[in-house]
Amino acid sequence: MLRIDDHRWPLQARRFAIPLLLTLVFCSSGAFAQQTNLFDKGVSLFKRGDYGKAAETFAGVLASDPTQTEARLYLGKALINAGRFGEAEAALRHYMAAGSTSDEGLYLLAYTLFRQGRARESLALYEQAATLKTPASDDLKIIGLNYGLLRNYKRSAEYLEKAIAANPDNLEALYYLGRVRFTQNHFEEAMRAFEEVLKRDPGHVKAQNNIGQVLEAQNNIEGAIAAYRRAVEMSRSSSGLSELPLLNLGVLLLERNQVEEALSLLLRASTANPASAKVRLELGRAYLRSGRLTDAERELIEATRLDPDDIAARYQLGRLYHRLGKKELARHELKMSEQLREKRH
Repeated sequence: MLRIDDHRWPLQARRFAIPLLLTLVFCSSGAFAQQTNLFDKGVSLFKRGDYGKAAETFAGVLASDPTQTEARLYLGKALINAGRFGEAEAALRHYMAAGSTSDEGLYLLAYTLFRQGRARESLALYEQAATLKTPASDDLKIIGLNYGLLRNYKRSAEYLEKAIAANPDNLEALYYLGRVRFTQNHFEEAMRAFEEVLKRDPGHVKAQNNIGQVLEAQNNIEGAIAAYRRAVEMSRSSSGLSELPLLNLGVLLLERNQVEEALSLLLRASTANPASAKVRLELGRAYLRSGRLTDAERELIEATRLDPDDIAARYQLGRLYHRLGKKELARHELKMSEQLREKRH
């Protein structure tokens, strides 16, 4: 490689080369400084919780320099926090493909797969990540939830208990352990878990709602109604109204033929979560009970739109069409409900 002070260079060439190389050095350092500033801006946005803009910023860093592995890791984190799990998966796979042996990258990638419902793939990555670093309490929690998705409730409970042992303050793990115990019909264990969550966090609406579900499963209807009412009141003072206690209380009152109050609760539930097919179904049933057939038709059609595989919604809609004299539509919906039932069995 020639040096700018080489005596073989003509004097004129040396005079030209010196400013040229200095220009290249300054341009290169300027580009590097710009990249550094852009990366730092992305980190700042990430720490402020502006994950969408942070993701755009890190994408900008990578557009001009794809070798910036730290920016790619941050891009994955920002996309996870923004709830864009498919994009986060792609970013993290690029990060790992670049030769990184980061345990953090593997754990994050495993989490994105869990959030996309890909439990088996997620568990395989958690197993791989665990060979690099012992899983933390939250990692153990997600492993447990993966097993829950696979309906392996014994393993699910095992890992949720490990998560609690690793961090006794992990209330999410304790809450989900209660959910698993409820699913297993271990009602006393479920109740203990939910009561412990409420003891530590008196405003935990989901735990209070689940206490109502445990009591209802034990056929303690009055206790369940009281628990659901308490959950509804708690939900009012929380950051966001939850449709779950409104739904559960509304369904229970509808079964007791308290139609008007049930209808009021279910309308509030549909406002809290307009995209819930279950709420739309129960609202349709309440309208049927009150003789408001046009309103019932609207809600049941919306329930089947939101969840085309909902057997109960299609069956109820078929029966309603029959009452309305819409014979072809009735046959179609009843046939669909029967086909769905056969498919599940």
